[in-house]
Amino acid sequence: MLDPKEDYHDLPSMLRGKAAKNQDRVAVRFPGRELTYARLLREAERASAGLADRGLKHGEKVAFLLYNSPEFLTTWYGTNLLGGVMVPLNTALKGDLLRYEIEDSDARFLVIDRRLYEEFAKVSGSVKLERVVLFDHEGKYQDLPKGTEAFPELYPARGLPGDAQPPLPQEPASIMYTSGTTGPPKGVVIPHEKYLSTARAISTRSKLEAESVLFSELPLFHCNAQEMTLHTALLNDLTAAFTEWFKASTYWELAEELRATHVSLLISMVNVLYKQPERATDRTHHVRVALTAGASKEIWPLFEKRFGLKIVELYGMTECGCTTLMNPPENIRVGSVGLPLDFVEAMVVDDQDRPVPARSKGELIVRPKRPYTMMLEYYKKPEKTVEAWRNLWFHTGDYVWQDEDGYFYFVERKKDVIRRRGENIAPYDVESVLNTHPSVLETVVVGVPSPLGEEDVKAYVLLRPGEEVGPVDLFNYAAERLPFFMVPQFLEFVDEIPKTANQKAQRYMLRSRPHGARNYDRDKLGIRVAKPSR
Repeated sequence: MLDPKEDYHDLPSMLRGKAAKNQDRVAVRFPGRELTYARLLREAERASAGLADRGLKHGEKVAFLLYNSPEFLTTWYGTNLLGGVMVPLNTALKGDLLRYEIEDSDARFLVIDRRLYEEFAKVSGSVKLERVVLFDHEGKYQDLPKGTEAFPELYPARGLPGDAQPPLPQEPASIMYTSGTTGPPKGVVIPHEKYLSTARAISTRSKLEAESVLFSELPLFHCNAQEMTLHTALLNDLTAAFTEWFKASTYWELAEELRATHVSLLISMVNVLYKQPERATDRTHHVRVALTAGASKEIWPLFEKRFGLKIVELYGMTECGCTTLMNPPENIRVGSVGLPLDFVEAMVVDDQDRPVPARSKGELIVRPKRPYTMMLEYYKKPEKTVEAWRNLWFHTGDYVWQDEDGYFYFVERKKDVIRRRGENIAPYDVESVLNTHPSVLETVVVGVPSPLGEEDVKAYVLLRPGEEVGPVDLFNYAAERLPFFMVPQFLEFVDEIPKTANQKAQRYMLRSRPHGARNYDRDKLGIRVAKPSR
């Protein structure tokens, strides 16, 4: 079991220290490409020099709209070497949501994958950016769109001078957007200390060994890949491995190609992998540990037996750490999300924040034991920050219960956020788009159980009097304006929406309804929602 001993508190100091220690050891691995620790630092310093040449200063923001790649990592670290702040954007964003997050973050620069430029171009006239740097994964930089510059120009031959001052532990390393229930997405401000304290704590419960390779097909714009895979590997002098996206049919072959020993999986990925036809490669890989979130106690032992590995179940969220609770590997309880990691306290409370007895359902609340080990704030949203931190505890919005030995068990989400395939979806965001359709009077969006685990998105639609619109047209309207993962799986037309006395929609009543006569399934209608081109 590894446990990192170096006492790093900011990402640049960690990167420099590990490069000096490990030099030619492989730090990050992608199919067909590797970067050693020394090369990772050298390329980050070049990116930092390029950003400095373009006027980026301490505390200023650089937005990323990139798929997983070595360039994502070197540009991120290059930003941090200057004391700059990375703003990683979901690659599926489009329209008003994309415009909002760029504008809200106050980003000066945008680094964007060429395959995503078409969607950005639709809103580029309404965002204030000083520079747009275009990255082409095939290295083709001819015929650049007007107003962009080629990514290689960001990397001068020289690197950043060695005397650049590292940021303080409490200063922001990134701003990551997460869905809100009643308003626009909120920017979670992540300090440098949080990245390292979370990864350090994960290390102690991950069954790491000296030659472990941590593998993730989750996107680097999420905290899971950043903390559980990347920084847990680097802190322990190991290798982090990534691909651009998850592909179930070749998952175990890719894991073996990248020499993975540890993988990170969401519940939807666990279920999809288990439902694949049995193959000889199910056990020919070298993966021995799967870090998962949401694995049911029914599938847990079956998955372990079929794929020849051990599941370590956990719980986390962007604000308080991609992993906040985690099973100790020497004493795992099937069905539990484990015990608090060493940087947090956790408690189960009622609606008045009073502790509830063992085995009673309540909301999970957490708070840090050490400074700067959780989010600093919601960016430019002080009232939302105060609301989340009421009574000096962070309120997760999730129902759990705790057994007599302190183990936590996830029950359900208290707040209205829908969890689909690892993405948090705010009903507000989907409703706002559907409500702009000229035939729609009002929409209420809820999560409904999915056969793959977590939830699917369902929209209850009330049309304007005398108006008509077909389900295909409304599905297509949503698909043109929403990221693919937000497009409803189901639409149901209703004659009324149940409401409280103060006219708030009673979502719990809609969630518990069976599908009605005017319910439509996107798949059964033959509508395919395209993911961003790659």
